[in-house]
Amino acid sequence: MAPRRRRDPAESRAELLAAAAELIRQRGPDNVSLRQIAEAAGVAHGLVSHYFGSYAALVREVLRVENDHMEARVRERIRTQDGVPLAAGIMDVVFDTLADERYLRLFVWAEMHADYRGATRPELVELIDTIEAGIRAALAGRHAPSRSRIEAVVLIGLSAAYGFAVGGRSWLAGLGHDPDDPVHAAEFRIQLARMMGVHMVEESGLEPAG
Repeated sequence: MAPRRRRDPAESRAELLAAAAELIRQRGPDNVSLRQIAEAAGVAHGLVSHYFGSYAALVREVLRVENDHMEARVRERIRTQDGVPLAAGIMDVVFDTLADERYLRLFVWAEMHADYRGATRPELVELIDTIEAGIRAALAGRHAPSRSRIEAVVLIGLSAAYGFAVGGRSWLAGLGHDPDDPVHAAEFRIQLARMMGVHMVEESGLEPAG
């Protein structure tokens, strides 16, 4: 147990989130309690409930921080690209995030938890805002894909990427492939990005990019 010391609310909250993230990484979200998180952070048990209300809310906040990191990487990828943001580059960020088993377990737990389903997702709106802004800036006034088309492509990409991260190994094995061979995951990324790129530019008249 970490020793207790005086700290301001922002510091306490940040340390609780860090302790929660580490315990979830070690044990999975089903095997961590608010009391264990409080002990790891060196604060009173009641303080966790004071800041977050419930364990589900705390998990949501840990996931939000992780999603913020992914969004920042997407922003950086768009900023450093020449031309229209490429589906391949954006999906590389998503797949790299999903390669972290801690993040994936956190996401699946949150999605399955009754208190979380149907919650608003400002981070998803911000992610699409980032992609849309990058596309419009790159096209400099030329016809760009509509917001609804961008949203559809992002949802397709996320659904495929998360689905492959959860079930890909079992599906590859079921098809008779070696799930440990990175060639299969790499090919999936390439084909997914290619399909997303075609769908993204279909209504804009642009040539698809990878």
